[in-house]
Amino acid sequence: MKKRIASCLLAALVLANLTAAEYYVSKETGKNGNAGTKDAPFKNIEKAAEKVQPGDKIYVAEGNYYGVRDKGFIMIQKAVEIYGGYSKDFSKRDVLKYRTLVMPPASSNGTGRANKAMEFDIKNGEGKKLVIDGIIFDKGLSNGYHPTKGKPQGVETGMLVLPPGQGVNGGEKSITTEKAIFGGSIMKCDVLIQNCVFNNASNFAIQFGGTGNVKILNNVFTANAMSACEIWGKENKPNAVTVEFAYNTVLFTWPRTHAFEDMGYGFRVMTKVEVNIHHNIIGLSCLSAVDRCRIDSPASMENGRKVLMDNNRFFMNKQADVTLPGLGTFEYVWVKDFDDLDRFNSAEGNEELKDIASLKNVLNKAYLAGFLNATYKEKTDYDPNSPANEFRRAMGMNQTMTVQTNVSMFANKYPQDDAVKLFGAVKGFGAQAIK
Repeated sequence: MKKRIASCLLAALVLANLTAAEYYVSKETGKNGNAGTKDAPFKNIEKAAEKVQPGDKIYVAEGNYYGVRDKGFIMIQKAVEIYGGYSKDFSKRDVLKYRTLVMPPASSNGTGRANKAMEFDIKNGEGKKLVIDGIIFDKGLSNGYHPTKGKPQGVETGMLVLPPGQGVNGGEKSITTEKAIFGGSIMKCDVLIQNCVFNNASNFAIQFGGTGNVKILNNVFTANAMSACEIWGKENKPNAVTVEFAYNTVLFTWPRTHAFEDMGYGFRVMTKVEVNIHHNIIGLSCLSAVDRCRIDSPASMENGRKVLMDNNRFFMNKQADVTLPGLGTFEYVWVKDFDDLDRFNSAEGNEELKDIASLKNVLNKAYLAGFLNATYKEKTDYDPNSPANEFRRAMGMNQTMTVQTNVSMFANKYPQDDAVKLFGAVKGFGAQAIK
C-alpha cells in the first residue's frame, strides 16, 4: 500500500510538471481580460502572475511593464517563470533587440513609492522555481538627478539626489528618488535570475531574504548604489539559502550617499547564506568588489556554511577587491593577497582583469572618466567670534556654521544602450552573449 501511494504521488508530481501551462503577455496588443494565449495575450506581467498557477511559464513581448494601471511596480506572489525578450507576435526571441523593460517613469513614483520595481512576496514556493529571464530593469527614468551639480563633461545627468531632496529627469522637475529595483521575500522557493540587466538602482539592485537555492547567472549590473546583490537567509541555519553568483558583469557600484561614507560593494556575503561566487567581472566599485564582513553567530553557525570565491576577474575597484572585518573597522585586501584569506573556504584562480581593451571599448567613456575622478569635498566655515555666535552663546543657544560641499559625480544615470553592450564583452568571464 505504501509503495502504491508513493508511486501515485510521484506520478502526480510528474504530471504536474508536464502540464505546466504557458501564457503570453504584450503591453501593446494585450488585455487583462484575455485568455493569455499568443493571439489573445494578457496586458501586464503582474496580472498574468495573478491568474496563472505556480510553475506556469509566462512569455513577455517587447515593451515597458511597470504594474497594473502603470502604478510603478510589479508584485509577484507565486513561483512562476517569466521570460522576456520576445517580438510582438512571439515568433522570435532576442533579449537585447526586443527589450522587455521594467523601467517605471517618474510619473509613477507616487503610487510606486513603497515598493521595489519588481517585488516578491512568496510565502511558500511549493517546491517550484521562480525564474526571471531576459528582463531589463532600469530606474533611470524615475530617479531624481541634480540639474547641474556633480555632472562631468559628457555624462547625461547630474548626480543622483536622494530623499528628502528632489531632482529632475527630462521634463519632470520635482522627482523624489524611490526604492530599489528587485527584491522582497521568497520562501521555500528556488530562484533563477539570468540574462537580465539591472541599471541605475538608487538603493540596491537585488536585495531579498528567503530560503531555497538561488542562481544569479549571466546578468549585467551597472550604476547601482549600495550593492548590486545582497541576499540573506530567513531561517536559523547556516545555509537557509544558497546563492550561486556567476558569469555576471558588475560595474560602477556607488556608495550610500554623495558624501562617500560607506557601502559601494559589488556583492555582499550576508548571514545564513552559503555562497559560490565565480567567473564574474566585478569592477569600478566605490568601496570593494566583495563584502565579507557579515559573520554569523554563534561560531558554529558561521563554521557550518561555505563561502567560495573562485575564478573571478577584478577591475579598478577603488579601495579593495575584498573587505573583511578587522583592524579596528575593516581590512581591505587586493586580489594579489587572496592566498592569505581565511574567511573563504576557497579563493582560487582570481586575478585582476588583464585584457581590459575589450571591456573599455564598450564602456561609456565619459562616465568612466567621471567615475575614476569622482570626489567629495567639504569645507566648514565656523567663526566662534562672529556677532551671531556671540549672541547665541549669551542666550545659551547652539553655535552656527556653514558647510559647503562639492561633489564631482554620484550615481549619475548610465545609458541603457551602453549597459547592454557588456554582454559578451570578455570571453569566459562576466556576462556572456545571450544565446
